[in-house]
Amino acid sequence: MSSHAQSAHAAPTGFVSKYIFSTDHKVIGIQYFLLALTAVVVGIVLSVLMRFHLVWPNAHLPFVSGGLMTQEQYLALVTMHGTIMVFFVLTTAPQGGFGNYFLPIQIGAPDMAFPRLNMLSFWVTFLAFVAIIAAFVVPGGAPISGWTGYTPLSGIGEVTGPGEGWGPDVVDCQHLAVLPCVTAGRSQFYCHAD
Repeated sequence: MSSHAQSAHAAPTGFVSKYIFSTDHKVIGIQYFLLALTAVVVGIVLSVLMRFHLVWPNAHLPFVSGGLMTQEQYLALVTMHGTIMVFFVLTTAPQGGFGNYFLPIQIGAPDMAFPRLNMLSFWVTFLAFVAIIAAFVVPGGAPISGWTGYTPLSGIGEVTGPGEGWGPDVVDCQHLAVLPCVTAGRSQFYCHAD
C-alpha cells in the first residue's frame, strides 16, 4: 500500500496534461470508461432507431434521406450497433477501463509499465471510435455487412449493392489502427513497473 503514496512520475500542472494527455493509469482508466459510456449511448440510440423502425416501418423520419428508412439503412444500423457494442463497450470498458484503473493497484505497482504507450493506446482507440462514427457520413454510407463482416454481404464494389462504398473501408482502417495499439496497451497487463 505504501508504494501508491509516491507517484511513478511528476504530477501534471495544467488541465490538458492532467486530464487529457495524462500518463496516470487511473486517469487513463477513467478515460477508457467514459469512452465506453459514450459508445453505450451511441449503441443505445442505434438500437432504439432499429426498434422504432420495426414497430413503425412506414414512419416518416426527418433525418433519413427520402423520409423512409430503407433496408440498407436498417442493415447499416444493425452493423454499426454490433460493431460499436462489441469493440468499444465489451472490450473497452472491462479491459481498458477497469484493467488500467485497478490492475496496478491490485499488484502494488505505482503505474503501468509503459505509461506513454498506455496513453497512446487510449487516443488511438478514441480516434478509431471517431472513425467508425464517421462511416455514417462518407459516400456509400456505413457498411451493411454485419459486425462480423461475413460474405456475401462483405463483398467489394457495387456488385453487392449499396453500403459497400467508403464505409467498410473506414471501418477496416479503424480495425487496422486499433489492433496494434490495443495489443500494445493490453500487453502491459503482463508487465508491471517496480
